[in-house]
Amino acid sequence: MRIQLQTLGRTLLRAVRRRTAAEDGFTLVELVMTTAILGVITATLAGVVLSYLRTTVDTQARMTESHDVQFAAAYWQRDVASIGVRSSTYDSTTHSFALEQSVGVAPCGLPAGTTAVVTLAWSEYSSLVSTDTPATVKVTYAARPTGTGHELLRVRCGSQPSTVQIADNLSAVPTVACENAAGAAIPCTGSGDDVPAVVRLALSVDDGADHDAASYAATLSGERRQS
Repeated sequence: MRIQLQTLGRTLLRAVRRRTAAEDGFTLVELVMTTAILGVITATLAGVVLSYLRTTVDTQARMTESHDVQFAAAYWQRDVASIGVRSSTYDSTTHSFALEQSVGVAPCGLPAGTTAVVTLAWSEYSSLVSTDTPATVKVTYAARPTGTGHELLRVRCGSQPSTVQIADNLSAVPTVACENAAGAAIPCTGSGDDVPAVVRLALSVDDGADHDAASYAATLSGERRQS
């Protein structure tokens, strides 16, 4: 009987010890250290996430801006390569039909509310007879206000007339500069040997949502093929 009581006592003592161990908690020092460590980890992760989001937004803004520039460049380079209005009078000295003014000519058929930036022109031959007068094709790059900026239109008249919006969210009206074959700046309105060999269009583009504080500046360059 005595042995049984001793055994029972030991069993109860072990049970009490296990219950006491199960109810042990954290000390104040442990809680303070844990809170401090979690704060450092949280602050570091928050900085990484914010930096990622900021970089993503800036990258998306630049992609939006550069897309407009790339789209406009495809038209601009092709149009400048085509410029060259030919005279209807044969020049026996140069044995050719001389070039007339082909940049900065008078626009035609612009939509209401637009401002011509520059008009490019070239002769288009549809007949195999050399004495037939060619048609003149004009392409005007025009800016139109949008309330927060401008959009750029490409307006073609003559054969195959069309109007295409090639850029939007411009922060300013584009500007044009012309050069000769040697790379020197010249007036855009020359004729003959003074018809520009290179024509540049300067654009300043915003992303449209003001994610990027600075405008994306780009200069489109085109080179005349005709000589």
